Amino acid sequence: MKTTPGTRPMTTLLLLLTGVLTSCSSPSEVEEPPRTLFVQAFLSPGVDPEIRLRETSAPERFYEGLEAPISGADVTLRTDDRTVALSESVDEAGTYGVSHSIMPIEEGRTYYLTATHGERQLRSHTTVPVHAPVTRVEGDTITYHQVYANAFGDLLHPGQFFWDRSPSAAGYVIIVEAEWVSTLGPGAEPLTADLDTVIARRQNLEGLVSEDSLVVLDQRIRELERYFEQNISLQGPDGQTAQWLRDREQEDWDEVEAKTDSRGEFWRERRDLLWDRVHDYWIPADTLRSDFWWWGVRFTGDYRITLQSVDSNYFDYYTTVFNGQSGADGDAGPIFHTEGGLGVFGSYSADSFTIFARRED
Repeated sequence: MKTTPGTRPMTTLLLLLTGVLTSCSSPSEVEEPPRTLFVQAFLSPGVDPEIRLRETSAPERFYEGLEAPISGADVTLRTDDRTVALSESVDEAGTYGVSHSIMPIEEGRTYYLTATHGERQLRSHTTVPVHAPVTRVEGDTITYHQVYANAFGDLLHPGQFFWDRSPSAAGYVIIVEAEWVSTLGPGAEPLTADLDTVIARRQNLEGLVSEDSLVVLDQRIRELERYFEQNISLQGPDGQTAQWLRDREQEDWDEVEAKTDSRGEFWRERRDLLWDRVHDYWIPADTLRSDFWWWGVRFTGDYRITLQSVDSNYFDYYTTVFNGQSGADGDAGPIFHTEGGLGVFGSYSADSFTIFARRED
C-alpha cells in the first residue's frame, strides 16, 4: 500500500468538524446543523488528478466514524486555457478523477476547482510549487544496534539529507515509508469479520453436508487468507523478508497467533502492529536539511524518503488539521482555503531517494 499526501485521515477530520459544528449550537436548539461539502485533493505533476468529495456527518452518526460521500456532483478543473469535467469512479463513490494526459499537472501553473452538488458549490484554487531537488544524502545505509533500544535519550540521528530551496513552496512535508512492508487501512475491518463468519459457518456445517457442499466456503476462506497474506506483510522483493529492528517488537509480531482467538483477530492485530510503516512530518520553508530519526525507521529493508514541496493550501491544512480541540479562545481550528465548503485543495511537487536499514546485533 503506497502512501498518498495528506496522510491524516479524512474520516478523523470529518468527525472533528461534526463535533465542532454541533458543539457550537445552543443546548436548547433542536435544528440539525446544515451538511457542508468537504474536499480533499492534492495535485502533483505526473499524477492523475483525484478529487474526494464528502459532506460533514450528521450529529447522530458522529460515533459511527463513517464518511458521507457525495455522488453525482459536477466537478471541474480549470486552467487559464482549458476546462475539464472529472468523472466519478465506479469503484469509490464520491471520488472524481481524470487522466493527467488530459489535464496535465505542471509546476508553476494554477488550477481552479469547482464542485457543484444541488444548490451547494465549493470552489478553490492552487498553484503547483516548483520542486526542491535533494542535493546530498549522508547515511544511505543505516545500522541499528539492539543496545539502542535502551538508549533513546542519547541516541543520535543516523543520517541527514539536504536540498535546494523551492522558490514557491510554503513549506515541506517529508514522508518516510518502509517499502518492504505493506498493510491495510480501516476499510479492511469488515473483511476480517467476513473471514471469521465464513470459518464459523464451515465449522457448523461440517458433518451435516457433503464435502462437495463445503468447497465454496473453503475457496472463500483461501481467497481471504491470501488477500491478507499479500497485503499485511513483511515480504520484500526477491523473497526477502523484513524484520523489526527492535527485538521486543519482533517478538510481539511473532506471538500474535498464540494471543488471538480467531483468524480475523489475528489479521487485525498484525495490521495494527504495522501502523508505523509510514511517518510524515513538516519542515518550514526556510530550512534546507533534515535528519533521519530512529523513531521513523522501524524495519529492515528499503525506505523511500519523499520530500514534498507544498503550496500554502496543503501546508496550512497539514499543520492545523488537528486544531479546534483545545477549547482555548486562541484555537481557531483548521485552516481551509476553500469557498462554499471545507477541506483542502492543495498541490505539491516531489523528489525522493532510497535508504537501507539493517540490524547489527
